[in-house]
Order: sequence, then C-alpha cells, then structure tokens
Amino acid sequence: MNRPSRTLSYIGLLLLSIVVVFTLVLLNTVRFDDSLRAIFNRDHGLYDQAFSERSQSYLINALPLLQEMEARPSGMEALREETLTQLDLAYAYLNIGRYIERYECVPVSLDSILSIRNHIEQGRIQPFMYDAWAGIFECYSLVNRNQNELKANLIERALVASSNNQYWMNIGVVAVYALGIMLWLLLERQHRRGHKSEEEKLAWQNRAMTDHLTATYSRMALHESLENLIKDWPHHHNDSIGLVFYDLDHFKQFNDSFGHVAGDKALRDVTAAINELLPSCAEHFRFGGEEFFIIHRGQSHAQVVELADRMLQAVRDLNIRHPKSSAGILTTSVGVYMLEQREYSVDELIKKVDELLYVAKKHGRNRVVDEFAGEEDA
Repeated sequence: MNRPSRTLSYIGLLLLSIVVVFTLVLLNTVRFDDSLRAIFNRDHGLYDQAFSERSQSYLINALPLLQEMEARPSGMEALREETLTQLDLAYAYLNIGRYIERYECVPVSLDSILSIRNHIEQGRIQPFMYDAWAGIFECYSLVNRNQNELKANLIERALVASSNNQYWMNIGVVAVYALGIMLWLLLERQHRRGHKSEEEKLAWQNRAMTDHLTATYSRMALHESLENLIKDWPHHHNDSIGLVFYDLDHFKQFNDSFGHVAGDKALRDVTAAINELLPSCAEHFRFGGEEFFIIHRGQSHAQVVELADRMLQAVRDLNIRHPKSSAGILTTSVGVYMLEQREYSVDELIKKVDELLYVAKKHGRNRVVDEFAGEEDA
C-alpha cells in the first residue's frame, strides 16, 4: 500500500472509532437521563419529598402566630390573615394525590389543618390541641422518612443502571475497536496483495520490455516508443528526432565459427560499448538477432551522424576477432534517418531506416549511411 492510501486508511479507522464512541456515549447518556428524571420527577421523586417538607415549614411558621393570637385575641386582623395564609400553604403542599394514596395519615392531617384554619377564620381561638398537632407532625415524619427511603432506592437504581451502562459502553467501545482493527487488517492485507500483484505485473512488463541478453529495450518496447512518438509528431514536437539502425556484419558466420556462447558475449560487449556513447536523450532497442535500433531526441543531423561514426569505431576498438570479415574483426553497418515534418506510420519509419542500413551493407559494410547519401556516395 502506498503512503497516501495507508494514511487514508488510518484516518478512516480513526473517524469510524470516534463516531461510534460518541454514539455509544450519547445512547448511554440518554439511558442515564431516564434514571435522573426518575429521581427528580415531581410526582414521585425528590420533589415529592420537597412538598412535604415545605408543607411542614409553613405549618411551623403558623405556630408562633397562633400563640401570639391566643395572647392578644383582639385587634390582630393582619396577624390572623398571615396565619391563614401559612395554614393554606401547609394544606396545599400536603394535599398531594400520591401522599393521599400512599399514607393514611395524610387525609387525617389535612382535616386537622382545615379544622384549625376554619376556627381561626371564624375568630374562635381554641386552646392548643396537642393531639391534633402531634398527629400532623408525626404524619410529616412518616412521609419524609418514607420519601427518603424512596429517594435512596431511586438513586441506587440510577447508580446501578449507570454502572451497567458504563460496563456495556466499555464492552461496545472495545468491540468496535476490535472490529475496526480487524477490518483495517483485512484491508491492509488486501492492499498488500494488490500491491504485490501490481509489482509482479510491472516486473513482467519490464521483462517483456527488456532484452535479457543485452539489457537493451525489446522490440515490443520499440514499437510502443515509436507509436507514442508518431502520435504527436510533428505538431507537438520542436526537437529533431533521429533514428539509427545498426547491424553486426557477417554475424551468422561469426556464430558458425565460434558458437552461440561467443556470439552472445559479442552482442553484450557491443551493446555495452555503444551504451557508453549514448546521451540520456537516446533509447537503445534490440530489434532482433544482431540488429539494434536507437531513437535520438533533441540532436541535430550532424550530431546523430557523428555519434554513428563513433559507434563504428567503438565496435572496431573491441577488436573481436572475426576471420570471415574483410577487416579480420567484428564490424557494424549503420543507417541514419532524420524525421521530416510530416506524419508517419511505425512501419514506414522502420522501413526508411532499414533501407539506409541495406545501402550500407550493399556497399561493403562497416560504414554509416544517412538519407542524404546516395548509393554512389555510400
């Protein structure tokens, strides 16, 4: 897997994990909110106890007012109204449906509060009724105690639910990460296989494009290069392009005399010597057998011809003995063709330079012939 693909896979895994974790946290928060709502529910949660406590506080506020009214029975209209208000509030906060349903003492206490209020409203101040007041406060104590127990149970259930949710959330996070890692490993394995397959494919292509004996490009590569060349020629090319086709003279007789092992070595030595002469803008191909093809880009006609002459000399300088050659050593013949500003086909290009190579061979070999040399000049 290349670096950008690997980076994207890491980022994808990270984003997936973050999204899943936040989803799990959100879901568990919603679950825990249910427990919190149960604790603070106004019908049966903490607020339920708050009503009882507030009713008790209002009733306690009314006690000193009643005592003051008993001490001064006349001229206390404002005090009487304040006492009635406190009793009304105590009655209202205790008159809760759940209290009445759950606790038998609540209706009795409500009746007692209502009776005290009616007496005060009518101006009848009675002696302090200890039994009634004791029953009311005992009912408050019972309600508050039971509500505290209920609150404790609700909190305990919420904590247990929260603990369970936390446990399953952790399990879910671990499971998601494990699944994500497994998926990433599978993708990594698949990418590696694909990368290996791509490398093998490129290796086969390179082998197909390269001649294993001389390390030059193959004939298949030559046709591909020429096809790419003529696609844009001459409209998108400003550089001159020269083609060189060379052949080792009397090479069949060389093989017959010294064997194919010596012939292979001679081919390697010749191509190695010529490769040292070629500039970076040149491509070297094996056309077949002892025939080789060179594409020069960006060099003038004179430069290409000069390079061809140097190739002749480089082969001669190898001094490879060849008794069937007139020179007594292995030599080469070269054809040079410079592309004109017109359209070509691949076959036409090969034919043009091959004809020039034929002229070189026809006129004694061991020479260079270009398109400007006639048969007489050759």
